[in-house]
Amino acid sequence: MLTDHERRGSGMVSTSARRAWRVGCGTLLGVSLLALAVGDGGTSGRPLERPNTLEVAWSFHTPVRALDVSDLPAVLNDRMLAIPQGKTMSVVDTRDGRLLSTLRSSARTFTPGGFSDGVLLTVEQGHDMRNSVSAYDPVTGRRLWHRTPSPAARQAKGDDWLTTAPLQLDSGAVFWAGDGRLVGLAPRTGAVRWTKRIPALTACEKSEPDVPASPNAAATADRVVVLERCPGRPAELQVMDPGNGELVWKKKLGRWRESVRLSAVRDAIGVAVDDELRVFTESGEELLRRKEGRTSDLWPVGEDGGVVYLSELRYGSESDPGSVRSRTLHAVRADTGKTLWTHSQGRVGNDEPAGDVLAAEADADGGYGGDLRWSVGDARLQGPGASSLTDAAGRRSARVPWPVAGTFVGLSGQLIVVRSEERDGTRYTALRPGHRAVDEERPAALGGAGRRDWPDACRLVGARLLSELGRDFVELPVASSRTVLGVRLPHPSVCRFAGKSGSVDDVFSVTVRWVAPDPEAARTYTTSVIPWGCNPWLGRGCHTAEITQPRRGVFLYTYRVNLRQDRVAHATVVSGRYVFGVSAGNDKAAIRQLVRRVAMHLSQRGEAPAGAGR
Repeated sequence: MLTDHERRGSGMVSTSARRAWRVGCGTLLGVSLLALAVGDGGTSGRPLERPNTLEVAWSFHTPVRALDVSDLPAVLNDRMLAIPQGKTMSVVDTRDGRLLSTLRSSARTFTPGGFSDGVLLTVEQGHDMRNSVSAYDPVTGRRLWHRTPSPAARQAKGDDWLTTAPLQLDSGAVFWAGDGRLVGLAPRTGAVRWTKRIPALTACEKSEPDVPASPNAAATADRVVVLERCPGRPAELQVMDPGNGELVWKKKLGRWRESVRLSAVRDAIGVAVDDELRVFTESGEELLRRKEGRTSDLWPVGEDGGVVYLSELRYGSESDPGSVRSRTLHAVRADTGKTLWTHSQGRVGNDEPAGDVLAAEADADGGYGGDLRWSVGDARLQGPGASSLTDAAGRRSARVPWPVAGTFVGLSGQLIVVRSEERDGTRYTALRPGHRAVDEERPAALGGAGRRDWPDACRLVGARLLSELGRDFVELPVASSRTVLGVRLPHPSVCRFAGKSGSVDDVFSVTVRWVAPDPEAARTYTTSVIPWGCNPWLGRGCHTAEITQPRRGVFLYTYRVNLRQDRVAHATVVSGRYVFGVSAGNDKAAIRQLVRRVAMHLSQRGEAPAGAGR
């Protein structure tokens, strides 16, 4: 899902399959960028503490499940969040989670397009499958204007720019008309401010059929950026005023043979011609020039205080662009080009600067991600996600877990917004970074819990219950489960139990999924990790889990897995700060009863001391 920031992010073009793949990968990576401006609890005037915790600032509930509207992503800026819900849309003030307005439409689909000049632009698709664009006052919900394609556009002879998403700028919106034109729009009136033909683009597209029809265009906060390019000719960077379309400055670049890339963030422009990357400010000052390797890509993710931050993606080999080997963040002085420090970014996302802190989604083994709720197996694969935080000096904190399970929506000011599915709708949660004193026994990566707060998964069941189950079970602790988010625990967090008969029907596992900082966080995590809604990826329709709740905090469910869509019995239990999982290998009646019996037992044992005996 693209954030408002990413919608004005980057346009990239390649003539080789390798570069095309990298462009797509870069776009997907951009989705997961997290930026945090962090102080000691957000209090100004105090010395900054390196943040090591993420706490819930607010949450907002909608009555429509996010998976049911997954093709209509929410968008946000530094102050507002627009959430589509079929024929309605909620606009939330991200400073406090307060509902500002509810928008309504009779269109087939009603999608937020982004914020510009304090106005929310939306795209409405009618039952004739044609798009139109509207603008709303997000505070009052009043529609300001509505534009539909002209008759000429409907006949594919005019400017059908309403079918494309605009580049989002703080002061306006710019559309690509599809016929070599850019169209600048006044967000508050809907008036076309200007149109400008880019002749070099259309000429190149006619002579080079492999070059995509879309322009190499991007946007910073206040400028439209266009890269004129055609193989064998000099590339030229043009920067325009979004208010009138006039050229502000331009730079001649070298001739390009194989590839060209353009990317933009709020305060920096990056352009790579073959193996040379150049980074400019909005005003045209060149910040740095650097060569790229044949098996790496480098692009800017921001600039702050005279330091340019570059993200580098390295591949295992030039012939295999899918073999991503590493991602690295570079901090480079803009005046000298000297590298101040570098850090590995892990396998997940990129860091981005905001004030004195950089942050990214961390590579967290077991981090929950969207449809993983429908994955069966080791319940450690359904833990909360995490972020890594870095200060301006390059000192990186441990991975900081999210207090909720969910998927990243975007960021608004100093807040990370996460989306979670629940029984009766979708919850959007804003996370604020803070600082908590930690020690070796209570590392930041465990989110406020101590190592010994995690109970021994084998001892949670105990000999008495195993005897009551009527089978001769053998405990099989999972040695690898002693490590959670990089922290070594004193006990295994997963224990398998197998009958001596060797039958697959006599196998089940118990998992300590999470030890939350408090009971409320445990409940929030639990309700957002259960497979509510439907899973369209299973094929042959939309499958839903069969969920029952025999006792407060106990959730029993079965769902279909793998290509054969086998049914599997499962349970999630929350008791106090603890979240437990119980799973088996099938959904036979006896197995369902066994899972239920163990789950009910765990609901009573959740508050027992860590490592309590049998």
